[in-house]
Amino acid sequence: MKAIVYRNYDRFAIKHLLIDIGAHAMRLECDGRKQSFPKRLSLFFLEANDDCTYLKYDYPSQGIRAIMKVDRWELPETGWVRVKLR
Repeated sequence: MKAIVYRNYDRFAIKHLLIDIGAHAMRLECDGRKQSFPKRLSLFFLEANDDCTYLKYDYPSQGIRAIMKVDRWELPETGWVRVKLR
């Protein structure tokens, strides 16, 4: 059975979420996961499943990686797209 998730690519909503999170918290999360600090806004997206919502980044050399859980921050209400994962 294929997993179904919801993704949001709205740059405006993601930009405001990143401002709320802050650079220091993002850097701590990236260091903890041994990932480089993301730099391009267009490569961020939100992904929600039944349990939680993650902020993810599509690294050009590493592929898609989860940066952090974002359930405690205010999330956008619109712009969600249903996606079937392999």
